[in-house]
Amino acid sequence: MLLVAYMFVLIYKLKNPYTLPGIERRFTLTLTMVGTVVVILYLPYEKIGRVVKKITGISFTVDAEKLLKPMLSLSVGQKFVLVAVVLLVFAAFVLATGSEADANRTAILAYYFLVFGVLNLLVEYVMNPEEESRFDPHPELRAAVSLILLSVVVHFTPEITERYPHADLVIFIPSLLILLYLTGKYRKAREKRSGE
Repeated sequence: MLLVAYMFVLIYKLKNPYTLPGIERRFTLTLTMVGTVVVILYLPYEKIGRVVKKITGISFTVDAEKLLKPMLSLSVGQKFVLVAVVLLVFAAFVLATGSEADANRTAILAYYFLVFGVLNLLVEYVMNPEEESRFDPHPELRAAVSLILLSVVVHFTPEITERYPHADLVIFIPSLLILLYLTGKYRKAREKRSGE
C-alpha cells in the first residue's frame, strides 16, 4: 500500500517538481522501516532459535503472534494512547536530527492522539465501570468517529496544515469510508435480527 502511495507521489512530483520537498527521502525511510518490521515479524524464529541453541546452548523463543496479541487486545482508548506514546518517541528522534519544526508537529499530533485516547478511555469507563465484564458494543465505530474528529482538529491546526495541507483529508477520508462501511454492516445485522 505504501509502495502504491509512493508511486502516486512520484508521478505527482513529475508534474509539480517543487511540491512536497523531501518526500522521496521520507518515503524511502518509511518503506525501509516498514520493510524491517515485516522482516522481523516473519523471521523463522524457531529455526533461528535451534541454530543459536546448537551453537551457544542458549535457547530463546519469540513468537510474532505472542508479541502482537497484547496490542490487538487493547481497547480503542488504549490504542490511541499507544499511538501517542510512539509519536512522542518518534518526535524525540526527529528533534535529535535537528528538525525542531517537524518534532513540534509530531508532538502536536501525539497530544491530539493522547486527548482522544483519554476521552475514549473515559467513555469506556462510563459505559462499563466494572473490569470483570468487558462490554463494548461498537469499538470500531467509536474509533472511526474519533479519527474523524482528529481530522477536524488537525484541519484547524495551522502548524500542521501549513506544512502538510492535506493531512486532514488523509485522516478524514479513510475514516469516513470505514465509518460508512461499519454503519452499513451494523444496519444489515440489525435488519437481520428484526427480520427473524
